[in-house]
Amino acid sequence: MPGNLMKSWLLAVCLVAGVTVVVGAARAQQASTLSLQEVLAATLAYHGEGEAEAADASAGAGILGGLPVLSALHVQSDLDRGTDETEVSLNLPVKSGLRRRLDNSLSGLETRLDQANRDYRAWYFSGLIRETVWAHRLASVQIEQARKRVQLLSELEARAELQVRAGATPEYSLLLTGQERLDAELLLADREAAQREAALRFQALTGLPTVPADIAETAPLPERPNYATHPRLMLLELGQAQSRAVAGLSEPQAANWNLALVARDFAGPAQDERQYGLAVDVPLGMLEVRNRGAESQKAAAQRDAARQRDEAQLEIRSQWQTLRSDEQRLRTRQRLLEESARLGEQIEAQLLSLRTGNEVEAELVLRRLIDVLDRRGELALIASEIHRNAARQRQTAGQSL
Repeated sequence: MPGNLMKSWLLAVCLVAGVTVVVGAARAQQASTLSLQEVLAATLAYHGEGEAEAADASAGAGILGGLPVLSALHVQSDLDRGTDETEVSLNLPVKSGLRRRLDNSLSGLETRLDQANRDYRAWYFSGLIRETVWAHRLASVQIEQARKRVQLLSELEARAELQVRAGATPEYSLLLTGQERLDAELLLADREAAQREAALRFQALTGLPTVPADIAETAPLPERPNYATHPRLMLLELGQAQSRAVAGLSEPQAANWNLALVARDFAGPAQDERQYGLAVDVPLGMLEVRNRGAESQKAAAQRDAARQRDEAQLEIRSQWQTLRSDEQRLRTRQRLLEESARLGEQIEAQLLSLRTGNEVEAELVLRRLIDVLDRRGELALIASEIHRNAARQRQTAGQSL
């Protein structure tokens, strides 16, 4: 390949790569400024919100309960002066009053079910988003604390090395500090891996390149779950109401009426005669028809529906009580850790000023410093855990983003 052509090709590749990097960075920057409500909207669109064809609420609103049936009959006489008969009838199955009411009820339920399904999807994906963004945030806090731990242990290792060279500290303290520093670096690597995993889960869930920077929710924290409007319970209740209405269509009292338009033609040697008539078949709905099998099936469906609702409501109540108890535990622990952190600052200052002359004292000082670091890291983490608990309470109570 000529030199000029090669240079042009390399320049084009570099330009394309540069543009791709710039576009990707701009898209990531834009995604990081999104609110959680915008993230939810993007997630619903990413998973195909509105792609399913909406149900026609007016379907089934007519008066016919089935397809019209056209019947034709021709009877040929075998007598010389016999009469031939031809009959044509149009049978129209007409909905009974009960069937019309059930159809109207199903049309209304279909509209409410569509809305309940949208609410449930929004609530369901809100829970996944909440868990993912807070897993990412907790990993970020842990990474920050792990880096501070590595930094402090590196400084202690450097100081121990100087003291060992001066003969003021045994070499054991240097080896021990180096081992703790390596352990801290391993912990940092694990937490960075956990953060990358959370970021990948977020991308797979939402289709967005980066987790938003602001994941705080402004809605007030609910005092208790609202079982009447909870998306999970509402969808379950409407689905059961739809099943009951559909089962009612098979009841004998909901049977269609039949309207028949009849035309007959009699062709004979004496004269031709045409007759037109109207026939109506009306089921006597006032008579009670008991079907033990159907009644047993209906009772079983009602028991199953009640059991499903009880199980769902009990699960929500149990989760809510657990989260409230966890909130109290976290806040109590936060208060105690704040007091411990104030003492830890003084302990750390005293430990850093110590000059140890034997292995036991060196190890004891290092362990005490690590304990102080651990409590400080837990205090930094517990604030995010309280916020995650609040997000889980909103989810359990039925609140979407």
